[in-house]
Amino acid sequence: MEPRVANGVESGNGRVARRLFVASLASLALAEIVLWTRAIQWFPSLPERFPVHFDISGAPDRWSERGAAWFLLPALSIAILAFFGLIAWSIGPMCRGTPGLVNVPRKDLFVRLSPAGRETVLAPTRAFLAWVVSLVAWLFAYILEGTALVAVGRETTLPAWPVFVFLALVFLTLIPFYRATSRAVLVAAEREGVA
Repeated sequence: MEPRVANGVESGNGRVARRLFVASLASLALAEIVLWTRAIQWFPSLPERFPVHFDISGAPDRWSERGAAWFLLPALSIAILAFFGLIAWSIGPMCRGTPGLVNVPRKDLFVRLSPAGRETVLAPTRAFLAWVVSLVAWLFAYILEGTALVAVGRETTLPAWPVFVFLALVFLTLIPFYRATSRAVLVAAEREGVA
């Protein structure tokens, strides 16, 4: 999933994307550690039945028996991580072999870039994917913690507002990442003389 550098040259946007990528991966690793650690720590304290779904007001409306179902959310987090990792990995071969299949702004210029140039353009996209997966892992950690608190009776509801914060963070950061990718296409096109 790591962003690459074309011809040893990395633009300012490329450096920022690389830093965001690394920071997002570090955040993701920490979130996964927190998620799995808290799942393991809470497991012995769970009652025989625990909530697995909450209505819009945050009240539990579906329950499960204590057991492997408790670890479904952390396992789902790993599955999402693997899925997004596969997407990020597959972008590289696609941009080398079939660049027309890669959805980027200014695709008319993107497809005319060298394979190395196309790789540098994808740095913001990879950073965004890592950011989104990190946010998902933190959201799952919040849900798991809140579920455990409701299950043991320390809370009665799981507030829904963090889900809206998560969605806002995804959509509000989509615009700067889109712009960064668009700029990266233009810079690479000018550098390679295809603009």
